[in-house]
Amino acid sequence: MKRKPWPIPPIIILILISIVGIGVVFFYYYPSKELLRALSNSDFTITAVKYINPLDGKAVNKKVDSVLQAVGVMIDNHPNSRPESGVSKAKIVYEAPVEGGLTRYLAIFDSKQVVAEVGPVRSARAYFLDWIQEYGRGLYMHSGGSPEALSAIKTKNIFDANEFFWGQYYWRSSDRLAPHNLYTSSSNWAKIVSLYGNKSSLFTADKAWKYTRLIGQTIGKKSELKIPYSDEYAVTWTYDVKALNYTRSVNGKKEKDKDGSEIRARNILVQISNVKEINGDDKGRVEVATIGSGEAIILKKGAVIYGTWKKSSLTARTRFYDKNKKEIVLVPGNTWVQVVPADVNILVTN
Repeated sequence: MKRKPWPIPPIIILILISIVGIGVVFFYYYPSKELLRALSNSDFTITAVKYINPLDGKAVNKKVDSVLQAVGVMIDNHPNSRPESGVSKAKIVYEAPVEGGLTRYLAIFDSKQVVAEVGPVRSARAYFLDWIQEYGRGLYMHSGGSPEALSAIKTKNIFDANEFFWGQYYWRSSDRLAPHNLYTSSSNWAKIVSLYGNKSSLFTADKAWKYTRLIGQTIGKKSELKIPYSDEYAVTWTYDVKALNYTRSVNGKKEKDKDGSEIRARNILVQISNVKEINGDDKGRVEVATIGSGEAIILKKGAVIYGTWKKSSLTARTRFYDKNKKEIVLVPGNTWVQVVPADVNILVTN
């Protein structure tokens, strides 16, 4: 006589389904190495995130908040411009060489951010346009520019607010000398977006970098990155183990905004590119290779990853990969992209 199988209690079935479900979520959403490292920590949490701000990967409550108008502001980095304003508030900052051994910033903001003062605002360079185009039709704020940049703004249909023609959205401070005294603010860019922005200008989550949803203790240790752009522009990033972010120094002095806010970052992306002077340019301006691929160094959580970067077209996002060609998963928070000439001797200690 055949025995009937014992019925499985519903509670056992529910438990088994839950275990399988949790396993799928863990291994579908999180890289296995990060998961194993996190499990070795005594303090970690898994955050179920449905929507993110595409500029910094932080959780947002509504889908509408995962679609935004990006704003890019050209910010001076000449010694006479320091301390700058608003740099610490930017979601993403690009630092790249310009003429004379100087560097300049392109600070990317969410148009809904409230920032009282941003600047000093300086002139455009053509390669910065290649980065602003990665953010939908991002608003680009600057004061004049190189001949190449001004020509490209027209031909590439950049959502542009040149101070030469949009002066009502900028002001000059009386406590500094020109050209290091031009500023703007979120209230000014909000007016531009309100009057001239449209749905084709928006940046969406599908173009965002990848961000982890696993939050816990640091998996790295105190590390340091040194980038000697020139004798007067030596940049250092040092990992703060307690704050879980990197502090920035220039020429050995900790960098701060004019309001006293320290310049810090959760992620550092070093993009090593070919940089050369433009033939016949009497100012010594340079051109930077932005499309193609090259070597990269990625710093996050105190860890250092050596890999590559790749940008396939003008509007494509620059992506960063590890040595196994797997796209880098960043920590939610602000990111600095350090665009460094191939002949600069970068020093990393870890």
